[in-house]
Formats: sequence, C-alpha cells, structure tokens
Amino acid sequence: MARPRVVIDSAIRVTKRLRALPIDLIPIAGGEISNNSLIGAQALLTRTVTRVDESLLAKTGVEFVGTASAGTDHIDLEYLAANDISFVSAVGCNAAAVGDYVLSGISSCGRLEDVVDGSDVGLVGYGHVGRALADRLSRLGATVKVYDPWATEFAADVESVTLEEVLDCSVVSLHAALVKTAPFPSHHMIGIKEADFVKRDALFINAGRGSLMAVEAVERLLERDVQVVLDTWPTEPHVPIELLNRVRFGTPHIAGYSEVSKNNATDFLIPALVNALALDFEDMDAGDDRESPIELTDTGDDLQTLSALLRHVGRIEQDDREFRLAWAKQQSPEVFETQRRQYTMRQQLQGSAVSLEHGVTPRFAGWMNSLGVTVL
Repeated sequence: MARPRVVIDSAIRVTKRLRALPIDLIPIAGGEISNNSLIGAQALLTRTVTRVDESLLAKTGVEFVGTASAGTDHIDLEYLAANDISFVSAVGCNAAAVGDYVLSGISSCGRLEDVVDGSDVGLVGYGHVGRALADRLSRLGATVKVYDPWATEFAADVESVTLEEVLDCSVVSLHAALVKTAPFPSHHMIGIKEADFVKRDALFINAGRGSLMAVEAVERLLERDVQVVLDTWPTEPHVPIELLNRVRFGTPHIAGYSEVSKNNATDFLIPALVNALALDFEDMDAGDDRESPIELTDTGDDLQTLSALLRHVGRIEQDDREFRLAWAKQQSPEVFETQRRQYTMRQQLQGSAVSLEHGVTPRFAGWMNSLGVTVL
C-alpha cells in the first residue's frame, strides 16, 4: 500500500517524531505551494506565508491541513469545514519563546527594575501567550493588567481592565489574536486614538500580529517619544525603512523562534495528522533535548544578573542589529522571509539551566523559579 503523501513547507522543522511517521514528505517552499503541487497529496503542513483556501485545495484530495503557527488568519476555516478537511494549528507552541522576547525587550529598554519593583504592565490579549507571560510577570513582581473581551476567567494576580486602562500602563505588550469580525474585531484595534492613550514615557511592544496596529498608530507613538519595539509590522513583509530607523528595537517576526518552540510547532500537529490519515504509528520518545547550561558572569548584583540572562536568551539587541543591516541593503518581502528562514534559533528560558560561579540569593532563586530556570 502506498504511503500517504504530505506536502510540507520546506521551512518547517522536520523533527524526530515527524520523520518517524509512515508518510512521504514532499518539501516545497511556502511561497511556491500551489494547487498543482498538491494534486495527489493527502495532507498539507504549512506556515503563515501560504494562503490556504479553495483556490489552493480544490480537487487536490487533501484531507488534512496543519499550520505550524498559532495564527489562522491565512486559513479559510469555513472552506475546510464545509469540505470535511481536518485542521489543526500549533496554538501555544511558542508562548514561552514570545514571553522571553518581551522580557528581553523590557530589560534592554531599561524597564526591568521598575517591573520587579511592581510597576504596571498591560497585556492586550489573554490567550496562550498572554496567560503565560502574565504569570511570569506577576511572579517577577509586576502589577499585571489585561484587556481581552473574549476571556472570562483571569488569574487572581491579574486585573481585567478596559483597553484604555491597559494602554495607560508603563509597559504595554500586544498578544491578541487577529480577528476581523464582530463582536470584538482586533484588526487595527490600535489606531491613532488608542495610541494617544499610551503614556509618553511608556514602552510599547508588538510581538503579536502586525495588523493589530495601524501604521498611523505606530507613527503617532513615535511622534510622542514612546519607546517602541516591533517584531510584527502593520504592513509586513513590507517594512518602511523610515519606521525601522525610528523604533527602539525592530526584528523580522521572530519573537517565537526558539529551538524548543520550533520543534513544538511541528510536533503539535502530529497527533491530528496521525488521526486524520489513520496512520499506524506509535509515538516515540524524542529524547533529551535539553540544551547546554547558560553560563553567566556573576556580577554580584541580582538585578544585573537577571537582566543579563534575559538579554542573552531573548537576544533582541543582536537580532535588531542583524535585521537593520540586512534591511539597509535591500527592502523586500524576499529579504524579510530570508531573515526568518535563516534565523539562528534562540535558547529558551523555560526548562533551561543557568550556571553561576557564586551562591544564589533567595531573591534570585525566586526569579529563576518564576521563569522555569534551574540554577546549577
């Protein structure tokens, strides 16, 4: 019996578990996946660069679609449902990595001391990423406020407030799902009016979806001297060079790119794929993928050591430099995608270990516990 054919975006990580499946993987670059290339395939594993709809899938025989991303705005879910095509996303796979990016931004922008001393951090969106980040921020000492009209339950140390109140916090970070329909559309939810709610001395981060903001909103924040960190852009993969030149840090949609999250993005899809194609497969142990301990110079100051750790793992300063160098040479969707595809994956705080030369204070040990880090 012929093995099922599965077309996979060539940028998706082929993990041990995926490689072990009794299938024939057909790697194709995301931008080149077409209706013709899917003829005879039973499944498609894709990313956000491929629009999955009737024009792509009609008369192909595809029975299953999985996206190695949390977002689904590139997927015509109604078409899939109407045609009995199974679907799954990797929602939540990169929550920890995105949180690392945000914490790195907070540290690199000089806001860490305020956060651990209890200053307010506002999160727009309380899904997988927002919940995980809110928990870590609260345990580090921040006062966390959240706006999410879809959420009905909140942790005891998280305050549910209005959008205006969230935007009035000292640090604001966007993590809402991109929704274009009523009753709570989030597309361009941050416009010029909303940008004016943000304090002039605030730090504003978008590591969610680029279209949560209008370009005019970013420009207004910059006009008002708000510190702006953008990993996702309103018009990506087109990024106006003048906008990149003015933000505090800018990166090419890589906030969720860690070794662990990259593997998770693939492995999250496997159970649904096995079920949809009725594969004869017994799940395997992926093995011990723990990375080498992170070695830090013990500064003798807990806050400085914490800051060094967050900046090392989140790597936002280095990624910003590399993106600016590439973008200064050429601005094009191809360069943006190349930056993402060739990105060197980061380590991840959660599940990692830190090696320090000297003893650890109770305060520092508490911070490490809140971040899911083991101290050796």
